[in-house]
Amino acid sequence: MMTRKSLFSIVFFCFALSSAFGQGEARKTYIATYSSIAMEEMKRAGVPASITLAQGILESGNGLSELAAKSNNHFGIKCHSDWEGERVYHDDDEQGECFRKYKNVRHSFEDHSDFLVRGSRYDFLFDLDPTDYKNWAKGLKKAGYATAPDYAERLIEIIEDERLFAFDGGAESATEISSIADLATVKKYSGPTLNEKGKPITSEKKRFVLHRVQGAKGSPNFVVLQVGESIEAMGDSLNMRVAVLLDINDATWETVFEPGDKIYVDYKKTKAKEKYVTAKEGQSMRDIAQQEGIKLQSLYHHNHFAVGHQPKPGDQVRIKPWGLFEKRNP
Repeated sequence: MMTRKSLFSIVFFCFALSSAFGQGEARKTYIATYSSIAMEEMKRAGVPASITLAQGILESGNGLSELAAKSNNHFGIKCHSDWEGERVYHDDDEQGECFRKYKNVRHSFEDHSDFLVRGSRYDFLFDLDPTDYKNWAKGLKKAGYATAPDYAERLIEIIEDERLFAFDGGAESATEISSIADLATVKKYSGPTLNEKGKPITSEKKRFVLHRVQGAKGSPNFVVLQVGESIEAMGDSLNMRVAVLLDINDATWETVFEPGDKIYVDYKKTKAKEKYVTAKEGQSMRDIAQQEGIKLQSLYHHNHFAVGHQPKPGDQVRIKPWGLFEKRNP
């Protein structure tokens, strides 16, 4: 005859088994949902995808924690003094601590990369091989990312249990990996953009667009807007106020941005090396200012145009100030 103690043990075992099964399914769903984002972030910023995924799983409870639900914050990143975005308050080490709130989970992943790239205490991590997840995990603990004494071991356990190291190969999406164990099918990771000393570029303006910032040496940096992106999402990703991005790009809240547009992240110059450009069909003064990386106000000044004047196709538009002895056309 089954005793009450035995019955309790069976019930407890079944409950634990069910809970573990549920957690396992939640983790697999999390990996399937966010692995492609983690790989995109690895390609762009140099943080191993396995580390990003393991931290997200651990910090957000497979995306199901109270903090994750109310803030889309999957990495437990607190507000800090430089945070100007939305915030929520949540009990952590202390009661009512301030945490960053994001419009969507992708922004949380982006800010996680940003947080590591621009944090000087994490610089040494980017000297590691991007597939060296063990030393990345230990380095995060050493740098003080988390207070739990077993933080590194827990990350490594998640990575090895779920074979997340496969994603460090840099495939464009998880669906390209036919078998999580078949690393031969995974493309080789190329790493972040490096400076002349061979280290990742981590300057303030470039920190979030390491693989996408363009512009010749000495020219203002810009990002080419991709399909599905918005100026609001870009501002959120860059930790730059949208109003500042609009000002840099001589734009207003009514400006319509299209895929392929240059979005400058540094203020444009007042002049160019060449004297003129020829206006094309449908080009506005702002279009030319964006094309040449020149402030719109300077462009009007160089041409003695009234603000609002627009060129006709074939017009020569001055992009360099007049020289002291240069003859002006009437």
